[in-house]
Amino acid sequence: MNRISHPIILGFFLIFTLSNLNFAEAQSRGGGGRSSGGPGLLSGGLMVGMGQGQMGNGVDVANRTMIYTPITLFAGFNIKKFRIGANYEYDIVGQSDDPASFGNQNLSGKGSATGVRLDYWDGKQAFGIIYRMSDTFNADKPTNAGTTATYTSTGGYQVQYYRQIKKRIGVVLDYTTETFDKSLTNNIKWTRLSLGVVFTNFTSTGK
Repeated sequence: MNRISHPIILGFFLIFTLSNLNFAEAQSRGGGGRSSGGPGLLSGGLMVGMGQGQMGNGVDVANRTMIYTPITLFAGFNIKKFRIGANYEYDIVGQSDDPASFGNQNLSGKGSATGVRLDYWDGKQAFGIIYRMSDTFNADKPTNAGTTATYTSTGGYQVQYYRQIKKRIGVVLDYTTETFDKSLTNNIKWTRLSLGVVFTNFTSTGK
């Protein structure tokens, strides 16, 4: 399955999830359904964030400061206060440090990652962990050798804290760390701390 198909499939899953919630809420208001005191069987969401971190290995790729803009789609199944589901992230990455300080080496680029997630929701806030099963990053600028750099990895982690503001809207604090470890002489590690806005029905209370 190519990288383009992942967000399309997850997007359809998300649309189905939100449609399911609207139907369930209508049933509840009509007196023919379940209680609206918590999330339904399915849930999904969209997150847009902005963050900062480091990328490099301190050897052939010096560590430098990066700016990250992650856009995330997620969907899953709810079991009481828990959700287990799929996660897709598209990331726009820019190098904030002057490339001239690194021999004109610029690591700006775009990446995409797929993974699985587990969330716990206590009624007002949520805690989640994401295992990034695959991650591909394509640098926008050619290397000093004139080639296009593509980095891949498996096994990255994300930890998230979510706080509900309104019925389906909240803010999220995200910490991500991963190492590009495929086809590289020296692995490249990157970290990110970001703050974002989330639209999700997982935290809907019906109030």
